[in-house]
Amino acid sequence: MNARTARRQRIIRVRTVEHQRAEANLARASGELANLVELAKRLESLRTELAMAKGAATGRALNSIGELGIRLDTAKESLAKPLDDASARRDQMSALAQAAMVKEESANRLYERSRQAAEAEAERRRDANRPFQGQGMRLRLIEGGVL
Repeated sequence: MNARTARRQRIIRVRTVEHQRAEANLARASGELANLVELAKRLESLRTELAMAKGAATGRALNSIGELGIRLDTAKESLAKPLDDASARRDQMSALAQAAMVKEESANRLYERSRQAAEAEAERRRDANRPFQGQGMRLRLIEGGVL
């Protein structure tokens, strides 16, 4: 292995670690977004269950239901910005993971080309160092010919 191949192999290790970190960040961002979406769904289900009060209710109970509904609506509205931010962050992390994967694949291709070039160069050098064993020019005698 020559210096170029060794350097490219080190680059592959770096690119692999970068890609793994980008994938981990993407997974974390996706998890955060999933948690926020789940929270929004729970708020929505609480709100719909709250609206389905059955039977007669006192004024105090209706007042409590109305106040709780307002609080749930406020919580859902205040969750919109973090949802958008989490979605944007996930998209950004996805783009970074894609770019890291492209860089890793590129480094792998460069390493393979370098390794093949090094093998070809080593083969050429082995052939160049091999003692000459050629037969040289041989003259064939042609029947009836003179040498």
